[in-house]
Amino acid sequence: MSGSRTRTAAVLLLAAAAGCAPAACTSATSPVAPPTPPTPSAPGAAVRAPAAGEPDAAADLRGGDPAVVALREYLRQQALAINARQSDPAALPAFTATLTPAALGWAVPLLAANLGDEMPGPYPVGVLGSTRLGEDRVELQLCLQDRGWQVDRAGGQPLNPAHHARAVAVVVRSGERWLVDDVAGTGEACSADQVREERF
Repeated sequence: MSGSRTRTAAVLLLAAAAGCAPAACTSATSPVAPPTPPTPSAPGAAVRAPAAGEPDAAADLRGGDPAVVALREYLRQQALAINARQSDPAALPAFTATLTPAALGWAVPLLAANLGDEMPGPYPVGVLGSTRLGEDRVELQLCLQDRGWQVDRAGGQPLNPAHHARAVAVVVRSGERWLVDDVAGTGEACSADQVREERF
């Protein structure tokens, strides 16, 4: 993504400088269903983003979109890896299976930097819109809770106040899987009613 964007904490939260052997990146079976054309169908077309304060219901209607499924699975596997205190890509085939090889360069170091926290579930996220960039590439406009979701392992209290920010995720099709390629913050605010919480 553009250097003008800052990486979101939710995605940032987990990554660190480790590559992975090709087998570690591609050997696991992805839970993402075979791709179907994501909404919208025409390259360059965009789905309307909800007005400020509009609930996440519009985003949930796109929950079956394979690009959205792939993003949510990445966030789920990220949270599970944090809770397991594991950042070795070789030990995380389900996590690495959600990412492109390029994404592993930022996602693994971010993961390693956040192993001390406890995740009650994946980072809360809402999909506010999507843009089809090509046959195999989709950009998702997101609202993401990027702070205040992780809790202290000892007491179960949030580590900092809740904060929500807009972000953009790029999800690409590789064979029969959709993989997260990048997630970056845009610097814009959004609100708690635009995300969906899922707890383990």
